[in-house]
Amino acid sequence: MKFDGPPTPVSFATNPDDVDWCPRQPPQNAPQGEGVAVVGMSCRTAGGNDTPEKLWRFLMEKKHASGEVPKKRWDPWYQRHPHNAKIIQSTTSKGYFIEDLEKFDAGFFGISPIEAQSMDPHQRLGLELSWEAPRLVENAGINPKRLAGSDTAVFMGVDSDDYSRLVLEDFPNIEAWSGIGTAYHGIPNRISYHLDLMGPSTAVDAACASSLIAIHLGRQAILSGESNVALCGGVNVLCAPALTHMLQKAGALSPDGLCLSFDDEACGYARGEGGAVIVLKHLASAIADGDNILAVLKGTATAQDGKTQGIMAPNAKAQELVARKALQQAGNIDPLTIGYVEAHATSTSLGDPTEVGSMSRVYGTGRPKDAPCAIGSLKPNVGHLEAAAGAIGFVKTVLAVNKGELAPQTLLRKLNSRVDWEKSGLQVVQEPMSWPVSDGPRRAACCSYGYGGSVAHAVIEQTPQEYLETQKNGHIDRDTQEYPVPILISSFQEKRLPQQAKLLADWLEGEGQTVSLKILASTLAQRRAAHDYRAGFVVSNHREACQTLRNFSKGRSSSNVVSNRVLGNMTKKVLEQST
Repeated sequence: MKFDGPPTPVSFATNPDDVDWCPRQPPQNAPQGEGVAVVGMSCRTAGGNDTPEKLWRFLMEKKHASGEVPKKRWDPWYQRHPHNAKIIQSTTSKGYFIEDLEKFDAGFFGISPIEAQSMDPHQRLGLELSWEAPRLVENAGINPKRLAGSDTAVFMGVDSDDYSRLVLEDFPNIEAWSGIGTAYHGIPNRISYHLDLMGPSTAVDAACASSLIAIHLGRQAILSGESNVALCGGVNVLCAPALTHMLQKAGALSPDGLCLSFDDEACGYARGEGGAVIVLKHLASAIADGDNILAVLKGTATAQDGKTQGIMAPNAKAQELVARKALQQAGNIDPLTIGYVEAHATSTSLGDPTEVGSMSRVYGTGRPKDAPCAIGSLKPNVGHLEAAAGAIGFVKTVLAVNKGELAPQTLLRKLNSRVDWEKSGLQVVQEPMSWPVSDGPRRAACCSYGYGGSVAHAVIEQTPQEYLETQKNGHIDRDTQEYPVPILISSFQEKRLPQQAKLLADWLEGEGQTVSLKILASTLAQRRAAHDYRAGFVVSNHREACQTLRNFSKGRSSSNVVSNRVLGNMTKKVLEQST
């Protein structure tokens, strides 16, 4: 992927005068236990979902991205041993894959081509997502460079060493970078290194619970005062057929490459590629800084199954325990106020009924029959992202709470007959719907369980209503803004400036129609990383902004446009301003 930042072109902040996004220490008088703000998210999944907004539309349209493994992905393994070909051919080639995963803009991150070749794709994806997460349009419009030197923490879930074996078992071609390039810790450590972050930086391996535990650790770091900001999440890339073959032999995978969560015919899951990074920040700091708070992380917890019938067998008691612990951490929230549960729901014959039973005891018991708790899972849409499953489920849950909408379950033909749905107090969301009206704030829960027994749970709440009102003040009707403001864009390559201009124009004609140009201009100038090649557009309204940006993207000059290149302390004019 070529990079100046995320595919989405711009982000906005509520407070146009705010520039100090990351204070060294949280406010001393900040109330404890009030929650942690979610101020940024990024994601990547099969189906071309490279922003949270794209993912949400994908979910609401009940799409799925199951398909065949990309060509040449497994070619190196055919050459390793003469017996491999037969085994690989007997291994399922179906799943949820990201196309063009090998395309990595190493130069943008200051990485040499040789070093990049030794880097696990997990590390590459982690770098991209960590750069995108603070900056996307749905988020606060944060300049990642402003985090430099701060105590920002990084916790990343990972659970696959496919690429490590590919590189380190190729003795003749081992390079000096092969070790750090394939290590689990290289994922968070590279993020910390690239952004110059000096807080905790740790990889988390708890199988499919890894990334939700990473989010749990991020929340703990913030509430303890160790960090004011945390980048948390997980990544999952399927570089080799070995783990797929093992899971197939264990009976964990579906034969058709589909996840059928809650369905009566569910007989295993399909592996998925992707990841997500979530930006957490002390709530008091986020409010003081005028950040666009997507939701509030009220409580998290993690636990272990303990002794079960087998180390890979689920434990309903542990799932119930960790949910109640998360509710307790959230301030003893009444479980009946939870309106939605994003389930782990791996589409296994034992796992789904076990989880529904445990969630029923926590969130379903005592509910009126006409007001069940909604439940769902995005695994049929994008696959089981394993180490990144909790993070991508968290993204979906935050979006649901933020938007006040519930995405439907896809690939659902008949509800699992092993579950007594009438008595469960739970209801699978089968069509797009608005969040049920309630007296209090919207609340949801997110589950994630590892096959080694680690379990995790998170409780998420709607942004405080009084703060939402201040955020709404940053959106005005497009036709009332009629005084000139400077719109700035930048890129580390001159040829990409027109691309940035087009992306920004597209956004202004879509999601950005009601965003104040003043706030947009402030965000682009103060909350975006500034690269060497820059362009400025002086415009008075949305219509003029869109037209000017599109003209620039097509190479047409204008009197209200200037483009420069910054060289150290010198500025070189590369496009003469029209007169």
